[in-house]
Amino acid sequence: MSMLKNWVIPGALAVGVVTAISLYTKTAKMEADLTERATAILADKGMDWATVTFDGRDGVLTGVAPEEGVSAWAVELIDIVWGVHAITDEATLLPTHSPFTWGLERDGNKLAMIGYLPYDLSKSVPAEMQTLFDGVVFASSAEASRGAPDGMDKVVALSADLASQLPNAKIMLVDDTLTVTGTLEDGNKDHIELFNAIQSRLAAADLGAIKLDLKIAEPKAPAEDTDKGGSAKAKDGLLISRTEQGVSIFGTVPSEEIKNQLVDQATRKFGQTGVKLELAIQEGVKIAGLGYDEFKKAALTSLQAVSRLDAGIADLSPEGLSLKGGAYYDAAMQKVKDSLTGILPDGFTLSADLSVAAPGEVVDAGVCQTLMRGALADNTILFDSGKSTISEDSFGLLDGLIYTARRCPDSRIQIAGHTDSDGDDATNQQLSERRADAVVAYLSEAGLSQDRLEPKGYGETMPVESNDTAEGKAKNRRIEFVILAQ
Repeated sequence: MSMLKNWVIPGALAVGVVTAISLYTKTAKMEADLTERATAILADKGMDWATVTFDGRDGVLTGVAPEEGVSAWAVELIDIVWGVHAITDEATLLPTHSPFTWGLERDGNKLAMIGYLPYDLSKSVPAEMQTLFDGVVFASSAEASRGAPDGMDKVVALSADLASQLPNAKIMLVDDTLTVTGTLEDGNKDHIELFNAIQSRLAAADLGAIKLDLKIAEPKAPAEDTDKGGSAKAKDGLLISRTEQGVSIFGTVPSEEIKNQLVDQATRKFGQTGVKLELAIQEGVKIAGLGYDEFKKAALTSLQAVSRLDAGIADLSPEGLSLKGGAYYDAAMQKVKDSLTGILPDGFTLSADLSVAAPGEVVDAGVCQTLMRGALADNTILFDSGKSTISEDSFGLLDGLIYTARRCPDSRIQIAGHTDSDGDDATNQQLSERRADAVVAYLSEAGLSQDRLEPKGYGETMPVESNDTAEGKAKNRRIEFVILAQ
């Protein structure tokens, strides 16, 4: 018994341990070998989306397959690898988005790509754009998706070509329609030539079944009408017009002070890059027959009214003030009308041809998120300094976001408040929460169901830029609209 205890049992245990280690080592080497050879086959076929792991000679395929049937093909390729016993397909399928959207937004020295791309293009296009637009700040939020129309590569190539020529443009594909919007300057000979070149380029484009919709107004020829001094005649008044790209302000003002106020308020309402000005200054002269204070009040009120109208136009002239456009909802239209009360002297004609904009086509959550992100890309919801009171300069931006939210009525939206790092953490957290609550209150008052809205304050915890500069801090002070998963 002592011999059994002292020699035989320990010896058997040692042999068992050695055998187990040997088997484990051999199994690990076998699994590594199978993984290496299977991965090489997948890579050779361009299946970088796929991952294969082995437990003994049995493998599991995982990853997000870009098209139907691709994961089954991957399984067949691995299944014939020498030594493989069986392969289980656990790969998921890349989602389909309908409507399928993709676009480029060019704003001077900045270019953004949004929406969705087929899997292969989602890998190659960002790098190609970066190379093509060398020296331009490029950002992409485009994601891989199924559902793209035929000829998507041609759509991308044409859109990139147009964006490289247009200083400001939005080129958007929605299913089978590619819409090109932008602003060209009246009287600018280069822009007139560019418009003609774009028309020729689109006429020659071969996109198959994809339709082209050019929404760039043809720029007017240089003015020939001059006064005795030989300079172009200035408008006796003010013309404020809004497009998708921002606001254009043309005419005459009685002082540098009023010009600067118009520039400052227009920038706050439409963003840094959304303002086009052509203003003459005539000191000490009545403009449109109005005194200094009367003109100032009428000009600034008109600008605020236009900021809340889709395709709004305010024309202030000796004949009176004419305002046209579509408000984004009933209450907004009424508030615009109320704002005009009492701004003009007795006997001065006021004509307000206002309506409520027709509801937009219903879109899915992905498109809704893209539209909201685009609206907030170059503009910010503003508040009184250190407070949660929304500035009236942001009413127009919020009205547009409400209009978009109604296009995806089944989506829940998180209103996310963020601050910069100035002040202590607790104060910033509370401020971000109050500001998110204030935006939810504005949206609810406009008619959005509060059940769809989730206010959330993040304080200073999620900066998008460095807080070491004033510009970075300004970008970190923001409200984001985030579509929540259903």
